[in-house]
Amino acid sequence: MRIECKPAFAALLKELSKPQPLTDSLSHSGLVMDEETEAFLSFLDTEGIVTLSDPLETDLLPVEYVEQYKRQLYFLLDILKSPQKAHEVQKRIFDARITVFGLGAMGSGILQQLSMMGFRRFTLIDYVDVEESDIARTPYRIATQVGIPKTEAAKALVEDFAFEPQVELRNATLRTHTDLDELVRGTSLIVNTTDQPYVGYTNIKLSRYALQHDIPVLAAGGFDAHLASLGELLIPHVTPCADCYATFFHESLKDWKPIPHPVKEREGWFGGLGGLSTFSASTAALDILGYFMNPEDRKAAPGGRGEFLFHDYSLDTFVVERDKECQSCGEGRK
Repeated sequence: MRIECKPAFAALLKELSKPQPLTDSLSHSGLVMDEETEAFLSFLDTEGIVTLSDPLETDLLPVEYVEQYKRQLYFLLDILKSPQKAHEVQKRIFDARITVFGLGAMGSGILQQLSMMGFRRFTLIDYVDVEESDIARTPYRIATQVGIPKTEAAKALVEDFAFEPQVELRNATLRTHTDLDELVRGTSLIVNTTDQPYVGYTNIKLSRYALQHDIPVLAAGGFDAHLASLGELLIPHVTPCADCYATFFHESLKDWKPIPHPVKEREGWFGGLGGLSTFSASTAALDILGYFMNPEDRKAAPGGRGEFLFHDYSLDTFVVERDKECQSCGEGRK
């Protein structure tokens, strides 16, 4: 980078590298703190040319937590260009409670990566035990805990990575009559990876509840035959809701004729690679991090869906718009 400035400001750059108070740096450069000097210092700070001698020092977070997640904080510093903003984002992560429905390949994958980002408070919901076949698509610790409830295996996964974890377990199914008030109380964000009875139904139930309580929902991808699909972050009244997606697919696929599958009997035989679910879990975790970096201004990527195509390593994506007539989130809602 090339900067054109007054000679006194060039001298100030040299002085700022010394371990001394800012007032001394200004004095040795023949400067005073006027509007011009303040604007120059602000420019240096915004561009990341100068920073604090210890950018990780903060009163917002425990010292041990900062030490454990310092690589995460350095990543945020690179993106946000401000120690204060980086600490504020990490504090939101530190305080957040994430509720995860479904703890299979996708749920456990997202859970592990969130724990490695600094999330530490979770409510984990599932109703089945770990089976031997789970290891095929679940490249995480949970797949080795055969015979124990997935909730308990997932809690052990969190305890491997998170700082002073706080984990609540619910051995329950997500049904039409399920009382979500009791399950998601105090939740900052919901992650849905359940595929029973059908992922579209469970997304709609959670999305409708979340709209009423202003809670974002990560409707995870990586399900059934779409093992490397991207999920959707559903932010109330910002992105399309699950009902918008259901309407979109109902209309866009009404004339679609499926190609006959070469295997006639494949009930319970959907296969896949651990790397595919890892891809979907990783993109989901980054979507969640992006939301926590900008929750106050409600910024979000346009609604849509994508899928990594394994045969040619391409990414097929399309955009879904909010339905203005949607009875859940649109202008047409009653």
